[in-house]
Amino acid sequence: MNRNASTAEGWDEEYRGGRWSFLRDLPESGRYGIIGMWLALNDCLGNVLDIGCGEGLLYERLKPMGIGRYLGVDLAPAALGIADVDPAIASLRAGDMHTFTPEKDERFSAIVFNEVLHFSDDPVAVVSRYVPFLAEDGLIAISMYSPKRLDSGANRLIARLWEATDGNGFEVLDDYRLTSDKKKVTWRLRLLKPER
Repeated sequence: MNRNASTAEGWDEEYRGGRWSFLRDLPESGRYGIIGMWLALNDCLGNVLDIGCGEGLLYERLKPMGIGRYLGVDLAPAALGIADVDPAIASLRAGDMHTFTPEKDERFSAIVFNEVLHFSDDPVAVVSRYVPFLAEDGLIAISMYSPKRLDSGANRLIARLWEATDGNGFEVLDDYRLTSDKKKVTWRLRLLKPER
């Protein structure tokens, strides 16, 4: 079993070695489509923060939808080096989701956590620390891989995060269990609006 890297250097090595290139595959596209439509239908494409952006795949999928501004943050500089973004509307920053802070007065119409919260021991705390970075009426979109084994660590993290965001200062606008029959993989997705 391949364990995921835990340092920027380890992630760099994995990206340079092509370990994450499968994320461009067609069976991965469904979750990007859901996130994109959520943001478009809620008029939240104005200024998007993508935490754990990797190679900027979400940016590639949002650009044709008319994204206004995009900021991608990832721990791995090598992943950011692979990303192909238009500097007129997009920027990339190396950073850790646990400590990243936007520029003063920088606020986002949407903050996306796409397959990154598994790398936190406390995803509830991570999501909560980003709420102040949202513009008024801003939304949080989450996608998390859900293994077949129900008692897996990943599924326990999802259960904790879902329980913590059922009420408790959040309105759940949408909630998905997406399965790719082709890939035999399931993801859990949730769209949240913080109550202010």
